Amino acid sequence: MYIGLFLTIITGLFFLIGIISLINNKNKEKTSLFTISLAFIVMLGLLMLDLLPELIETKNIMLVIPFFIGFVILIVLDKLIPHHHHEHKEDGCDKVDHDLHLNHISTITILALAIHNLIEGLTLYSITLNSVKSGVLMMFSISLHNIPLGFQIGNSLKNKKYSKLLIFLLCISSFIGALIIIVFGALNETIISILLALTFGMLLYILIFELFSEIKSTFRKRETIYGIILGVIILIITFMI
Repeated sequence: MYIGLFLTIITGLFFLIGIISLINNKNKEKTSLFTISLAFIVMLGLLMLDLLPELIETKNIMLVIPFFIGFVILIVLDKLIPHHHHEHKEDGCDKVDHDLHLNHISTITILALAIHNLIEGLTLYSITLNSVKSGVLMMFSISLHNIPLGFQIGNSLKNKKYSKLLIFLLCISSFIGALIIIVFGALNETIISILLALTFGMLLYILIFELFSEIKSTFRKRETIYGIILGVIILIITFMI
């Protein structure tokens, strides 16, 4: 039991590694291009190579409903959370808008990833109970995803009290998933599938309307290219484990 809890804590700490390493970064413009393109590829792989196959395997067409609910939830959050659209220019005013927009992206990304990592915590803890070796391998796989996503979050968030609370929530979300198993027992597969579909809808919104909208005009820039290349390398390593 304790090993499973320990592994879920480690996955959250890998988020923290990425966040802390970039939270006081001074070259935000170039770093943001790199980290957002990196996060875009990693999240794309997470959706297409991890979540989507699991949803297809259920063969439950009704999961389209929680998928759309998740998508709509992010649309609502997108309107409620302070939001700043901008064009990439060089003047100081644009830099302020740019930083605020990145902060907005990180906020809704944290909320969606917290739900996703709660589900992963459920799975990781359950697998570890049956096989510690399998649990350790899954922990490394999750952590490799979490570091670049932490990069993007750390590069974007402003130093506000609610930001620290959101980061704490994200880092313990897997641990909370493990605690749910301990307190209530294994969740029904249908409930887990609904949560997966909900998360898929939320992350897909972030991928298309937030991350992609940030990098679509910078595809030819060196930092964007490097981020995409590293993201592909991380995906290859992750799915070889």
